[in-house]
Amino acid sequence: MFNRGRLHSARPRVAASLFVAACFSLFPALAWGQEWLHDRRNTEGPGIQLSDSLVFHPGIALEGGYDTNVFYASSGDAIGAGRLRITPQVSLATLPPQRIENPDGTTSTTNPAVDFRLLVAAIYNQYLSADEVRGDDVMAQSDVGIQTTLDLVVYPRRTWSFLLSDTFTRTIDPGNDAAPSNFNRDYNDAELGVRWAPGGGTFEADLLAGFAFNLYEEGETISRVGDYLSPRGSLKGRWRFFPNTALTFETAFAPILKDNGPSPVGDLAISTSYPLRTWLGLNGQWTSVIATQLRIGYGVAFYDLGEDFESVLAQAEVDFILGPQGRLKLGFIRDFVDSYFSNYYVRNEAYVGWDQMFAGVFLIGAKLAFGYLQFATLYTADGTRVGGTQVTQNPREDFRITGTVFGEYRMKDWLGFNLTLTYEQNITDFQLLNPIDPSWNRAEEYWKLIALGGARVIW
Repeated sequence: MFNRGRLHSARPRVAASLFVAACFSLFPALAWGQEWLHDRRNTEGPGIQLSDSLVFHPGIALEGGYDTNVFYASSGDAIGAGRLRITPQVSLATLPPQRIENPDGTTSTTNPAVDFRLLVAAIYNQYLSADEVRGDDVMAQSDVGIQTTLDLVVYPRRTWSFLLSDTFTRTIDPGNDAAPSNFNRDYNDAELGVRWAPGGGTFEADLLAGFAFNLYEEGETISRVGDYLSPRGSLKGRWRFFPNTALTFETAFAPILKDNGPSPVGDLAISTSYPLRTWLGLNGQWTSVIATQLRIGYGVAFYDLGEDFESVLAQAEVDFILGPQGRLKLGFIRDFVDSYFSNYYVRNEAYVGWDQMFAGVFLIGAKLAFGYLQFATLYTADGTRVGGTQVTQNPREDFRITGTVFGEYRMKDWLGFNLTLTYEQNITDFQLLNPIDPSWNRAEEYWKLIALGGARVIW
């Protein structure tokens, strides 16, 4: 990897308030959301048919359990709490193409003019704590998250199609210290595009334009550090030269626009970035039980302040098909991600995943990932490298372990009983130091386990 820095000489200037940055280091990658909300097959039951092509799916889930570390604190300072989670949801979806028997005995397949899906879910989290010292801080984290997704394709499965998608998420983020309120944030990502698929879909290309924003509701310092706007453009597609084998390509340019300058946290640099990624890939099923997804790419990102990024990117996954209802996955990903803590971090992650349905009613899913995160060097806005009196390690390096186990018994098409275990651990020697008051020194290592069980009804 080659990192190219555009730094400017100036006098050292790091405020004693650098310890506050502990609240604004990289937030946990997992959203701790319900597993079934990630896959529409798990959010659509029998449904209520509103018309010949449109179906309405209402649902609700109730779960209870325990969170071992509400505030992502280091091991000795962790505070646990009970959790109650209630998730009402509704979705609208068009019916898929239908096979029709003609009067002459032949069959044909309808191809609707529109594919449409809309999901709206409210995720209420109630924290329960009887802790005499910090119970009120824990209970104050209770709030409602929101998740909405919209997918619209006009003239699907034709030579020309028009695409529209939008995702809105209100995420509830307890800070990594007891605080009077969450670091709640609103994220929206909208995309509009056109798809060209001549020759029955052997070749397919999507030209897309999108816009995303991330806004913190707390305002003030956290908004100064974490708010951004992100317009983007991309071109991606595939060429299927065998029935089960395709070459893929993707190029995306997605600037992340921030208010450049010193942050309120020790004058650390806040910088707009201009990341560009290009990928080439090969997807294929080589036998009845083995399939692969391979991509190689290159990424660059230019920053108005601090270090730039330039490096090779890679993704690889091998899937073992375990009968009609099971799959084992082994994979690796190398990419870079813009960071709240420094300009970016490089994500090197290996993972294994398994999904299996037993007897059509028992579903088990598990994923375990090991990540090595390499952060960019930390600078102040005037180009001064942050020194050893403020941090124990610069650049920062973290090791990340994440895991999820999800099990569900589907008593009916519309009724399921489930258990979810989610684990996250951050291993690092990095600490934020306060030279004036060492009692505020903050370690960034932690571990966290959430266990939730309950029932859901999806009609």
